This record gives sequence, structure tokens and C-alpha cells, in this order.
Amino acid sequence: EQQFYFDGLVTNGTFDSDTAWTKGTGWTISGGVASSSDGSAASLTQTLSTTFGKLYEVTFTISNGSGSWFLGVRLGDAFNQHTFTTAGTKTVYLIDKGDHILRFADAASGSFDLDNVSVFEVDANNDVIHTMPKGWKPKDVFEDGLLQREGAANDYEVVYDGFDYFVKPTVAPSATTQTCVIGVKA
Repeated sequence: EQQFYFDGLVTNGTFDSDTAWTKGTGWTISGGVASSSDGSAASLTQTLSTTFGKLYEVTFTISNGSGSWFLGVRLGDAFNQHTFTTAGTKTVYLIDKGDHILRFADAASGSFDLDNVSVFEVDANNDVIHTMPKGWKPKDVFEDGLLQREGAANDYEVVYDGFDYFVKPTVAPSATTQTCVIGVKA
């Protein structure tokens, strides 16, 4: 048996400290949020351990928007970008286009706060998946230290595609969810 951890791919997505992110002009991290107040099209970025061509779910919360602002988010290149002009919790699906960098950019003149950023790999149905390393299959799954129940109607489902095993949580994890899978040799 071996433990495998499937936390979100973002480090410090709740902005508890001023670490792990590269801040462009006008971006600050303080009080548990990242704030943009400049509108200079500068980016807040983080390099992720994503894989070229795979699909990812990016979730985040925008609040305290004022003035004229919009947030662009992308993973890899400008043609992979989504833009937002209203506050709230947002979810987008992005394909890694090559540089493995998650970018948030404000290109207007207002201000807003960003929080609770999470990134997880998803399948073609936009379901969060945890891909087991080759040669391993899941035995037990724990979320935030609690043992989960297997089965599509319960906490997670195990999927085998003929090559790899995947764990599909019934409820998508958040920026603070910690998932541990006990795996056994297949």
C-alpha cells in the first residue's frame, strides 16, 4: 500500500500569506485575498504542475468589485482566456496550452478582490478526477482526514479505462480540500 495526495494544483489559493504567487503592478496579497487596484493589465501568476493538453477546472471567487474592471483568467495562452465582469464564485474549464502558468489579469481601471482559487484535473464530462499513478489502483479514499464511501451514489467512484484507475469525487473539491488515496499495486 502507498499513500497518494491529490490536493488542488494551486499553492496558497486562499491567500493566507504573500507566497507562491508572482504579482504584477497593482496586485497585492493581504488579509486572505489578492487585490487588483491598478487596471494596468498586469497579471497575478503561478506556475502549476499541469500537463499539456489536459483539461482543468479552475474555481475562484471575485468580490468587492468597484469602478470599471474585468478579470481575465487563462492557463497557457491568450486564446484560452475567459473574462468576467461580475462578482461571485466562478468556474471555468481550461486546457493547458503549454507554459503551465495560471494567469489572472485586470485590464480596466477599477478594483476587485480574488480568493479561494483551486485547480483540479477533470475528464471530458468536467468531473474532477484524481489519476492514480500507473500500476496502482485505489483501495481507500480520505477527504480532509475522513474515510469516504465508494460508489457513484456515495462519496466517490472508481473508474478504470483499461490503462489507468481514476477516483471521481461525487462533490468537486475546493481550494482547501485535502484528498488522500491509499493505493495498492494493480
